[in-house]
Amino acid sequence: MGTKFGGKPGSKPGFKKQFKPYDNSQKKDDGGKKKFGFTKQEGHSFQKRKMPTDDGRSSSKKTDWDDFQGAEEDLKNHRQQSEKKDIFDIICPRKTNLGGTDCTSEKKAKLMDELHPHDPGQDQTLAFAHDTVRVLETFIQFRQPMSRDRKSSRTSKVRTNQFNLSDKSWLPRLMQTFKGSYAYNDKAVLAQRLMLTEELYGTPSPSAREGCCGPNPDKLLRILDEMKSTLTTMAQKEQVIKHSLVHKVFLDYFLFAPEKQRTEMIEAIREAVVYMAYTHDGARVAMHCLWHGTPKDRKVIIKTMKDVHGEGEFGHLVLLAIFDCVDDTKLIKQTVLAVRRVIKNKYGKKVLLYLLKPRDPDHILPEAIKFLEKGDSNAHSKKEPEIRKKELLEVVSPPLLEYLRDNAVSMVMDKGLSVIVRDILLSAAGDLRPAMKAVAKPASLELVPGGINKQLHMAEHPAGHIVLKWLIENDKALAELGREERFSRILVDTVGEEQLGTWVAVNRGALILCSLLKCVDQSVVEEVRSELEAIVPKLRKMTDNKGVENILEQLSAQ
Repeated sequence: MGTKFGGKPGSKPGFKKQFKPYDNSQKKDDGGKKKFGFTKQEGHSFQKRKMPTDDGRSSSKKTDWDDFQGAEEDLKNHRQQSEKKDIFDIICPRKTNLGGTDCTSEKKAKLMDELHPHDPGQDQTLAFAHDTVRVLETFIQFRQPMSRDRKSSRTSKVRTNQFNLSDKSWLPRLMQTFKGSYAYNDKAVLAQRLMLTEELYGTPSPSAREGCCGPNPDKLLRILDEMKSTLTTMAQKEQVIKHSLVHKVFLDYFLFAPEKQRTEMIEAIREAVVYMAYTHDGARVAMHCLWHGTPKDRKVIIKTMKDVHGEGEFGHLVLLAIFDCVDDTKLIKQTVLAVRRVIKNKYGKKVLLYLLKPRDPDHILPEAIKFLEKGDSNAHSKKEPEIRKKELLEVVSPPLLEYLRDNAVSMVMDKGLSVIVRDILLSAAGDLRPAMKAVAKPASLELVPGGINKQLHMAEHPAGHIVLKWLIENDKALAELGREERFSRILVDTVGEEQLGTWVAVNRGALILCSLLKCVDQSVVEEVRSELEAIVPKLRKMTDNKGVENILEQLSAQ
């Protein structure tokens, strides 16, 4: 209707407000002040508003913030006193820094004595509030052992109630606090670890370990069946199978299970073995799976371990077990060998040395060798150990020789890598000459006693001179193996006889010359002897040089 007769939609019918032009002349006259209902002539001024006082009078005095904050604190304490009637007297005076430097031993003891005598039933109330739980933590931290034990026995009930009464949505956060098996790995002693693993052995009574070790075979089979059911389920969950506590139970299973049950377990967990290779017990479980698994089981395990290069304290032992028992050496090459990645790693270096010199007590602990021997009589390795060793050596030798050739200077000057230089040039398959020349090249530089720019010559370097002596001595072993390479020959040809004669200026250089006088290559011996005999008068003038004394003794003896 409103629209039909000229009005706006929704307005009363038939009524239309008449248009009136806007007149702003009045606004210009009063300067806009009538908009606010007053003018300057009326006596109003724009002054700062004064704050009223308690008696109703206005005051311009600033607020005392210390008094204001004190009033806020009093209000907070009053509210807490009303809400926490039973425990307010306990928590209020304890909110102090007991660990601070301003808290003396006497003050600390007094505060803890005041905290002690309260109702044990209040512990749960204290534990479930973010501020009051600090009271329990403080008491446990600073109280004497007897009282600490008393408090711990009470708080254990609180932890039990947290598990039993907490909402399911909150429970994962509680479980997260136990991540990393801190209690089992870092704090528990052997007896406590055994107690923690007891429930994973199943339900038989008495102790499951007594059943495993006892003479009753029926009890053992029942326990193993319970363990198999539990462990097979755990193997399907990645976060569970990574736990070291579980690895301990797996290891016990493999130690006591008959062959049939052991084979079934390996087939069930072979894809999850990689998650256990990083702990002491888990690595041994992986080794049992490799020793007693079928060729198919081994293939699955090795393929899942393609990122395990032997850089861990326990993981490198798993690779050693692979080298000992797996017949498919091509599969090993494709999956687990990465020379350039592991050669500078403490444990990766052990893996490479094992391939060059298996079970050498100079490179691996006797205890580890003894454990590795347990896999020697497994039923699934058909290839002769010497053939497997040769094939693996042929696989690892080319990348090792290439790496040494390209990084000779850094390797011979590194105390940790100098050992592997010796074994590469003694045991590697293939032509050793290119790598030998690369090692001898830095020795051809001029020897300046004390070094140049703090860089010692190879013959004076603590690691470098030892490498040269080792490689000269290796010539005898190479000759016994029927190899034609001789490092002493390459060294003399690279450095030159005249330059070698200058090495007598330093004791370590003189000791290297002594080694050359005793090397297996007689042509080298004659050349070095001829050069040294020409400077005998100079040598006799040198004192306090043990190497020169040895040279003179050798020259006079022949």
